[in-house]
Amino acid sequence: MSKRKAQDDNLKSLADDFGQIKAQIATLEKRKKTLVQQFQEAGVHELEGELFRIVVSDVPDSVGPDWKTIAEKMKPSRQMLAANQKVNKKGHTRISVYARTDEGDV
Repeated sequence: MSKRKAQDDNLKSLADDFGQIKAQIATLEKRKKTLVQQFQEAGVHELEGELFRIVVSDVPDSVGPDWKTIAEKMKPSRQMLAANQKVNKKGHTRISVYARTDEGDV
């Protein structure tokens, strides 16, 4: 067995672990959303539980200038746009997870 094949076999269980964690996070996020909605509907601002205390705060929308619209109205040249680029969102590693079917398809 090649070294690469052995490594891939060892990593297969980690792929399953990763998928299970992502599924658990999705379930927890859904539950969290339901709880937030219940607190909002009940008008809760502060609440003491047996283990935790919560404070419910409404955070307003973040508003700022629409630079794209402003720039379009100024009609900048392609050269000006190319010369003034910035990173809006830093690159990162993404791992997509999909549940496997009985046939082994992903």
